[in-house]
Amino acid sequence: MIEVIFLLLLILLCLLIWFFLFPVRFVGNADRGAHLLDPPDVFIYSYVLHIHTQFSYDSLGKPEDVIRARDRCGIDYVIVTDHDNDTIKGFADDRLIAGREVKLNDEEGNLLGDLLEVGELRVIAHHFRGKYRWRLEKRRDYLFELIDLRDALLEHKARLVLYILISLLLYPLLGKRLVRNFTKLIDTGLYTKRFFEEGWRSKVVAGLDHHVKLYLREVRKRLMIPDYETSFSMVRNFVISRERVESKEDLLKAIKEGTNLISFSEKPSFVWVEDRSIKVYSPFSNTYMVLLSEEGAVGESIGSNAKFSQLRNDFYMVLGYTYALKVGRLLFGVRPLFVSDLLEVS
Repeated sequence: MIEVIFLLLLILLCLLIWFFLFPVRFVGNADRGAHLLDPPDVFIYSYVLHIHTQFSYDSLGKPEDVIRARDRCGIDYVIVTDHDNDTIKGFADDRLIAGREVKLNDEEGNLLGDLLEVGELRVIAHHFRGKYRWRLEKRRDYLFELIDLRDALLEHKARLVLYILISLLLYPLLGKRLVRNFTKLIDTGLYTKRFFEEGWRSKVVAGLDHHVKLYLREVRKRLMIPDYETSFSMVRNFVISRERVESKEDLLKAIKEGTNLISFSEKPSFVWVEDRSIKVYSPFSNTYMVLLSEEGAVGESIGSNAKFSQLRNDFYMVLGYTYALKVGRLLFGVRPLFVSDLLEVS
């Protein structure tokens, strides 16, 4: 009996080590980071995209739940894209933007792609999800949903189930802080590699594709599974604009014309092009960054500031990560922090 208990405790310990200290990443010839960089003098706004409510056939969330989650998570704007309708616009306030999600088909009914339509903004969605793969022209004026939170988490179902089970055990101790750990399941490097290999030249954003599947409500109590706050706290977008955003229309214009950043933290990072360099500022000292182009990784840096200099004319993206522990050149507990927009050095 004692042996069985010891074995169970050992298994639990191994699972906890795996949960907190994996994945592990080897750092090659990473720069030690640049001197302190001052972020550019710009305006920055947060927003979440690709949300479903009760006006979609497969979701139960209410407009008031979206607004409440937005305010609690400190997000500036939410963009709701229910299936084939924008009915939620009748319930929107000045920081909830109504769009719709539509499937595009040919004359024979074959699916050609999935598109989010928000005013004049168009976002190609679900491209990395099998049957939804975009089969039409790669238009640069369309944005590209590089990260679809729901698709990315469900891509590794076995690991997701294991994460959920471990989280249930640890929830009494750590509470909702455990949610951040789930972002380790999202392979931002893989999606970025596919993006470059397929020759995309669009601005990139993250979508949540959030659907509420279970909804229970009584006086002063409500239970949603999954709840909006969970998704909103895992990933959001920041848009960096030279002009102040004062309306929904201003935000959509900034998203289309400005620089977006996919963030797995409520604290923004900054990535910008200056002359023939790409500069990066992270709010965390335990940051690891990788500069990518069509050729793969072309630069690495450790620290809260990075400067990738003397770059040739090309398109680039910067991936940021945080880590829990560094031993030599090994980083433990690596999880994504941000993915930059597509950047052009010319």
